[in-house]
Amino acid sequence: MADKQTPNVNFMLDFLLPKYEDEAKQDQRNYYSSNKYNDYVKYVETGIKDLENLDYVEYANNDTKSSGIFNENGKLDRTDIAKLRKDLRETQSVIWSAVISFEEKFGKKWCSNYEQAQNILQKELPKFFKNAGLKPENMEWFAGLHENTDNRHIHLVFFEKEPIRNVKGKKAFSIGKLPLNAMDMFKAEIELCATDYKAREIKIRTDLTKSMREEQNEISSSKLKDMLIELANELPENSPNFYNSAGMEKLHSKIDYISNYIINHDKNILSYKLDFEDIVKEKDEMIKNYCRRNDSKYPTESVGDKMMKDLYRRLGNIIIEKAKDVKFAEIERLKLDARYKYQKQMQRKKLLKLFDECIYLSMKCSYEAIKAFQDFMRKLEEIHIKQLIEEGVLDAEDFQMSM
Repeated sequence: MADKQTPNVNFMLDFLLPKYEDEAKQDQRNYYSSNKYNDYVKYVETGIKDLENLDYVEYANNDTKSSGIFNENGKLDRTDIAKLRKDLRETQSVIWSAVISFEEKFGKKWCSNYEQAQNILQKELPKFFKNAGLKPENMEWFAGLHENTDNRHIHLVFFEKEPIRNVKGKKAFSIGKLPLNAMDMFKAEIELCATDYKAREIKIRTDLTKSMREEQNEISSSKLKDMLIELANELPENSPNFYNSAGMEKLHSKIDYISNYIINHDKNILSYKLDFEDIVKEKDEMIKNYCRRNDSKYPTESVGDKMMKDLYRRLGNIIIEKAKDVKFAEIERLKLDARYKYQKQMQRKKLLKLFDECIYLSMKCSYEAIKAFQDFMRKLEEIHIKQLIEEGVLDAEDFQMSM
């Protein structure tokens, strides 16, 4: 009996109704309809799941990546994403959630970047909607290409903008179930589209820029190495070296600069940070309104400021330890008297190892920062003013509540 050949494209589809009696199912709908801060939009955008039960080794080995969110018009900016979340929260449509998964070699060749994924969906989704009995012009969709497994896969979500079906003289949304033949045809069309002339042109263009991206990564590691050594040279020698230790205040700006350098060069951390800032604005406005209504003194420091101080402390301690390690490794590397070819090769290897250490630091800070923002957003999600004082997030002396 011949071995069954693995298909190049798989398509899995599920849907969620607007309301459920079952609490777990309703919680899942809330996750997909952006009624939670850590929602499915965030997962599609970054490729990062909740890190609460995921340790650093699992995170690092997962090599989590996402192309970011896109639709038929291209990548979505923050304004577009805010509108998308609003549409998801307000819709009474069924929300369909799909995963398009590619065979390993096929996916790495024909769907390994945003341009390839967007080209496929832009061409094939309208046909699929039509074959499934949905009107393409009445559909809103978004997607993200994830590269965190050997099999490249696209997360796709779509829903109807307006109820257009006639049911007993009233307008209604689709019931959710879509015909199997439409899904089978969609899989076949995706495979053909992924390898057509337009797809080949995209592949050639992205291959040409690969070496440039790799060079930029090396330059980034070189800059990070220099900043770490400069920091290590200024660390006090005969006192504890951790972020909040005595005598370290003068180095906070330098340590925070490195933290910000890592944050601003990682789109996933930056995405979490921007979402966090939006949520903090909402919560601060809520506290201000409460204070105005109750004639209470507004706290001297916002919730967000306290949480960000905690983030810089957490990242700062990781950076300080790595700065000492990098300085020691650089001293050892420069001890080599590189007169001969093999000595120069050894110095080069040690330098590349130092760059690897900088990449390791960046990844470790990414993990810690995203975990911190996820923790912060969980706290902000259910925050109440009374809880803020009880948990020590606000100072009771600064925040006198009227009884």
